[in-house]
Amino acid sequence: MLKAGRLHKGDTVGIVCPAGPVREDLLASGIKTLESLGLKVKPGRHARAELGYLAGSDRERAEDLNRMFADPSVKGIFCARGGFGCTRILDLIDCGTVAQNPKVFVGYSDITALHLALAKNAGLVTFHGPMAAEMTEDFPRYNLDCLERALFYPEPLGEIKNPEREGPPVTLFPGRAKGPIMGGNLSLLCSTIGTPYEIDTRGCIFFVEEIGEPPYKIDRMLTHLRMAGKFKQAAAIVFGRWKKCDDDKHPETRVDHLLEEIANAEQKPCISNLMIGHDKYNITIPLGCSGLVENGRLYITEPGVL
Repeated sequence: MLKAGRLHKGDTVGIVCPAGPVREDLLASGIKTLESLGLKVKPGRHARAELGYLAGSDRERAEDLNRMFADPSVKGIFCARGGFGCTRILDLIDCGTVAQNPKVFVGYSDITALHLALAKNAGLVTFHGPMAAEMTEDFPRYNLDCLERALFYPEPLGEIKNPEREGPPVTLFPGRAKGPIMGGNLSLLCSTIGTPYEIDTRGCIFFVEEIGEPPYKIDRMLTHLRMAGKFKQAAAIVFGRWKKCDDDKHPETRVDHLLEEIANAEQKPCISNLMIGHDKYNITIPLGCSGLVENGRLYITEPGVL
């Protein structure tokens, strides 16, 4: 896969808003945090646009993304926030320009759709990691350190470790497997099945996370992935965070039990409880890079940048 050059202090990075609109105060905080890393920040022309639950029209949002990839002064691109809207612009992305101008691209949640499109149509390694709007005053230093390590240093990340207070990953099924790590948000992974952007999990370490969905919906989406063969085709399975996915009406039904069912049914290396995704702690992961699951641990064995 294509890789971008690593970021350096003094580089200019762009901020785009390809999904929902972003609050001005949160955008300002994100700019300030990125500047603290020694970066110059260039918001997209329509980064502050708002059209209902979208950050401007489909054309405007796609235009900002295409312009950032075409701009030779921009070395990396951060998404401002998720929400909804990325699937609406997938057909508008100029992946030829992206392939000719590989750049660091960071985001998660609804941005999963863009990760899938950029991997499939441009062959680009992208980064599942924090977005600008969450880089507020209480943004954990842990997250910033993980982000900086992934984007500024052309070295494998090695073992992906949770903060000590969060405990280690949980082994749902033992074993050892290698492969490129691919995946993202459960809802988006399901919504792209049957489209040109459907994830290919063959031989992959398949990563999945979600927020704010009750167990019965999680069950439906996991079943969808299972029936589509996505778990079966994967070499290993990694489950990230599942924030606000409880159901007070049915407390006996827990997401943990659903994940255990998947692991037992698939009989392949499977771990959970990694701090990747929607939570206070969010580890940056280079999607498309080689990884290893062994002894209940995830290792990234290939650098995400050059």
